[in-house]
Amino acid sequence: MLLTFISVVLGTAFISGSLLLTTALEKSFDSIIDAGVEGIDVGLVGSQTSPQGVPFTVLEEISSWPEVRAVNVIGDGPGTPTGTRAAGDSGIIVILPDGTPLQAGSSGAHPAAAHPPENTVGPVPDITDGAAPATPEEVLINSSAAERAGLNVGDAIQVITPAEQVTVTVSGIYDSPRDIAGWVGVMFTPERYLEMFTLNDYASQAVIAAAEDADPMTVRNRIGQTWPWLTPLLPEQIAERMSGSVVQQMEFVRYVLVIFGAIALLVGAFNIANTFAMVVGQRTREFALLRSIGVSTAQVAVSVIAEAALVGLVGSVVGIAVAFALVAALLGYFNTGAGELSHIDFQWTWQAVTIPLAFGVIITMAAAVAPARRAGMLPPVQAFDLSDARSSRAPRLTLLAAGVLGGVGAVPLAAAALITTINGITPSVEARLSLIAVGVVAMFTALALAGPTLVTAAGLTLGAALTLPLGAVGTLARRNSVRNPRRSAASALALALGVGLVACVGTIGSTTKASVFGIAESSVTSPFVLDSLAGSSLQGQPGSTSGLSLPPETRQRAEWTTGVEDAGTLMNVPLRANNWDHQTTTVLDADFTQFMSLGILQGTVGDASEPAVMISAEYADQTGLQVGDLIPLTAYEGDEADAVWIPVSAVYTDTSLLGHLAVSLPAAAAVVDNLESLITRVSVFVSADGSVSDEQLRHNLTNVMDPLLVVQVKSKAEYGSALGTQINQLLLIVYALLALAVIIASLGIINTLMLSVAERTRELGVLRAVGLQRREIQWMVQIESLIISIHGAVVGIALGTSAGWAATRVLGSKGMASPEIPWPQIGLMVGASIILGVVAALIPAIKASYTPALEAIER
Repeated sequence: MLLTFISVVLGTAFISGSLLLTTALEKSFDSIIDAGVEGIDVGLVGSQTSPQGVPFTVLEEISSWPEVRAVNVIGDGPGTPTGTRAAGDSGIIVILPDGTPLQAGSSGAHPAAAHPPENTVGPVPDITDGAAPATPEEVLINSSAAERAGLNVGDAIQVITPAEQVTVTVSGIYDSPRDIAGWVGVMFTPERYLEMFTLNDYASQAVIAAAEDADPMTVRNRIGQTWPWLTPLLPEQIAERMSGSVVQQMEFVRYVLVIFGAIALLVGAFNIANTFAMVVGQRTREFALLRSIGVSTAQVAVSVIAEAALVGLVGSVVGIAVAFALVAALLGYFNTGAGELSHIDFQWTWQAVTIPLAFGVIITMAAAVAPARRAGMLPPVQAFDLSDARSSRAPRLTLLAAGVLGGVGAVPLAAAALITTINGITPSVEARLSLIAVGVVAMFTALALAGPTLVTAAGLTLGAALTLPLGAVGTLARRNSVRNPRRSAASALALALGVGLVACVGTIGSTTKASVFGIAESSVTSPFVLDSLAGSSLQGQPGSTSGLSLPPETRQRAEWTTGVEDAGTLMNVPLRANNWDHQTTTVLDADFTQFMSLGILQGTVGDASEPAVMISAEYADQTGLQVGDLIPLTAYEGDEADAVWIPVSAVYTDTSLLGHLAVSLPAAAAVVDNLESLITRVSVFVSADGSVSDEQLRHNLTNVMDPLLVVQVKSKAEYGSALGTQINQLLLIVYALLALAVIIASLGIINTLMLSVAERTRELGVLRAVGLQRREIQWMVQIESLIISIHGAVVGIALGTSAGWAATRVLGSKGMASPEIPWPQIGLMVGASIILGVVAALIPAIKASYTPALEAIER
């Protein structure tokens, strides 16, 4: 009964924990967006006919309207104006009083203007120490950054912008609802902000607050009618633009968490049902005694189901409490660890309580129905027999049903993974994942139906091979493994589910990690990469934002460094290539095969001295382009009539470091007039000439780059770990869930196998009575458990890796990398599960072997 209770606790805890984590993460993402639009009634950005942004003259006129309370110029918020880079998105770097840079997380470091409260659009910063800046040499800094850096009011810091380096004094420290972990927010006086972070007579973008009695829609419409060449935005449009990078980079992780929830349901259902069925099965003699003194079949069934309801209710409540405690502790750890996402608040929902509670009670009651009915229907005399003697192999009709279900399950699983379009229609990710769920459930059901037959086959083949050199004890173990196929199948299926769970979750987790960190490890060959302190974003990816651009002289300084053979700059520029607009189109100024394993499939890369473009294999397949074909290239949202036609010089293997297009620098210069103002130098890659050691080369590069302040020297591994840091916490959560899955799988295995051996106490007593030694009984049980464990592990690997492979294939459309199966991790789990199986079976076997033979037989 205790083991049943533990199964209920584990199942409900996994379900409730998955729901709580999903809700907390969704709220965290939404809070970033909500905080960004709070208090904003209208946003204003440029358009194709106003690529420089919004003229100050327009903002002055709008601010004079009686229906407008305030107008603020901002650098990031509603979105980057067409064809320009927002000042805030270009980033800043803060240099601390000791001369070291303040490390910002993936959220970056951004400037802002500290307007008076009555003129502030959006939340008013809560100044917790000091005062607002009163002179151009004073700034406010957000509290989390100040705490991280040990800054106090009065400290002098340096701020490096895309154009200059200034020394300022911290006049105050403030709290902000946008103060997400790792973010650095520096607020200047409004006049100083405009002077430093706007170009000419234009603002990158502006936000507007309507007067208290005015209708924001009226303000928006008036702006649109007065200046049709500008783009006014409502808050929901602003949120949509802001959420682009977050949603697109995090989208597949949402699906991962949903998959965890589905897995939790399946694991919980099986563990609870299997355990309770075995516990009730052991009590057959008890029910026979009740029947013999006049208790009816219905009374037996009702008593067992009521008992199950009580166990399910108490176990579910405890499981939910355990989930709440574990999730709260996990989120507390992340929040105090200065992670890369916003502060993740604990969010409880009714679903996280009601779903696992109902699930635990219903599944436990359902698990009790069949064995209770079977016990109640048996004649009392027959029921006094051993429960494990009433077993048989699966009938032919059951095997036929299992075969049909297995085939029916395999088809949708493979179809969902491999078929992306049907008659020109692309199925949704949700529909494809639902197909996979249907396939997995069908295949698992097929395994459950055919379990006794499969165990028998495994015992006659695998068992014969393992026990051949072990003599009489081995023969007994092999025959025992197939003598009661129902019982052996239950144990094997429990183990298969545990191993399958780890294989599935491990594949998803490993692929998730590869989606973020494996890019540089597999592509970059440069020993070192020069990266911006605010950089490390993936090129060519939707929603990518760039950090502070590296200084123009970075590459030249790298080439001067002793030990460097060559250097090349990876840049991005807003371009329209082959009628495909992208704010961060990759631009190269060197032959990057020196620095990356591009896997050139066609053509040659060249030294990037002539106008040309390289394309990925996927893009070539989608467009039909080949080496030598010409594509049009213009400025972002440019007119094709003004395009320069450039040749495709090479086709490379897909890599997120370059995206789907990589344009040469001369080609970009041919179509963009103000290239220097739009270009972002993301990273400079270097190759070594072998004259110095890697350690010395790093030292040389560091010395040469120190005067630039904004440049970090990173090894290949460091560069890879810096990419995609926005989902660091999510990866930790994925692996935390994997660890929870391993624990649940392990306890489920121990639970089932301990019950399996415990119900054989009488059988083991008979063996002791006819002369088998304690040591031989223990060996026999261990060998039998080994046969069952290996069989269960093989079945689990097959099912789990298939499900994980299919799920990651489907999530490829949401940004996940190609499926990566973690064979070492799975192998470790298989070995551990076999050991667990042997140990779990040994514990009750030792107990049984030390029970006096006659007492064991009497039981």
